[in-house]
Amino acid sequence: MWLYRHGRHWGNGVWEVGVKVDYEFLIDDVLKKITLEKKEGRYVVTADDLTYEADIQSISPGIISILIGDRSYRVYVVKDNNKRYLYFQGHNFTVQEPLSDSVRALLGEEGSQEDKLMVKAPMPGKVIKVNVKENDEVRKNQTLAIVEAMKMENEIKSSIDGFVRKIHVAEGDLVDSEKPLIELKCKE
Repeated sequence: MWLYRHGRHWGNGVWEVGVKVDYEFLIDDVLKKITLEKKEGRYVVTADDLTYEADIQSISPGIISILIGDRSYRVYVVKDNNKRYLYFQGHNFTVQEPLSDSVRALLGEEGSQEDKLMVKAPMPGKVIKVNVKENDEVRKNQTLAIVEAMKMENEIKSSIDGFVRKIHVAEGDLVDSEKPLIELKCKE
């Protein structure tokens, strides 16, 4: 499983029936909280004030099957350091452990601004298209490049209105997760 419990990773551990565990994690930088309880071989999942009973099984490395009611879902997972990249029903999600208050304080606004200026690959893959060139003006949510990973095309978008300072990749390059692709600069 890809979830975290207060900073501790929960792998394929052994669960005892009736044990409730609370998890906190970030999905695309939004804090989510869920509770899992194992009952009679299934999980009771509580999230966002909704409760589901689910059968959660690992099909193979990187593929999880979730059965809720009579609907079956497949979740594809790529692990990279402390992050998990998920592909679920046509959407990509980044799941990671939330930053502690002390780490958040150390980063401050400067750390988060730097993250906005350095556009990175969300997961390992191949650059199939670069849509901008150096000194181009870009707007927030504009597609800057496309990276293919797990046979899916991922649009890499700008997080700010600004300009392209430097392009670090070319079409056809293989990139690692979190590798800088494009460097932006803010409008002055």
